[in-house]
Amino acid sequence: MPLPEGPILFSLATICDASPGTIPNINNRGSDGFRLHEDDWRQVEFISAAAVPQVDCEIAQLEAFKRANWTGAGFRSVHVRKERPDGLYPNRVPYRMIDSISHGPIQPLIIGVIGIPQPGQLVKGGFACRLSPSAFLYGRQSEGIIIDLGLDRFPREADASRVFWPSAGRTICALWIGARAT
Repeated sequence: MPLPEGPILFSLATICDASPGTIPNINNRGSDGFRLHEDDWRQVEFISAAAVPQVDCEIAQLEAFKRANWTGAGFRSVHVRKERPDGLYPNRVPYRMIDSISHGPIQPLIIGVIGIPQPGQLVKGGFACRLSPSAFLYGRQSEGIIIDLGLDRFPREADASRVFWPSAGRTICALWIGARAT
C-alpha cells in the first residue's frame, strides 16, 4: 500500500530519548508479560520531587511545542525528551517500595511494536504489575534499586499534569508528559 501524499504526521508530541536495555525474547518467554509499545516508554514517568521545578519548565516548553506543531490531525514533528536519562536511579528508591501499594502479580516487561507478529524484547530488569483494570505500573530495577518507573493504560489526557504518590517518607510524582492527539 503506498503512503498517502503530503507530510507524515505523528500521533505523539513527545517521546523519551533513552530507551531501556533489552535482551532477546528467545522462545517468546514472558508471553504472559505486560507488553508496552516502544513509543509509550516513560510517557507517564515518576520523578523525584526535587525535579518538579525543572519538569514544570519542560511541560511549558512541551505545551509551546504542541501549539506550534499541531495540525489538527497530528504533529508535524516530535519533541525528544533527553532530560533525566537515568530516571530515578540517582534517588536510590528501593524496589521493595512497589509493595507499599496494592498491585497484581509482578510480570515481565516486554517492549516492542504492538501489532507486529514478533516476540518483542524483554526489558533488562523490567517489571510490570496491574494497579487496576485500566492501569499498569512498570519500570526497571537493578540490584534492588528502581531505575525507571512509569504508568500506562490510563485514559489519555489532553494536558500535562502531575500526580503525587507519597511513600516511605519520599514524595515522587508522575508526569503526564506525552498525551496522544485526539
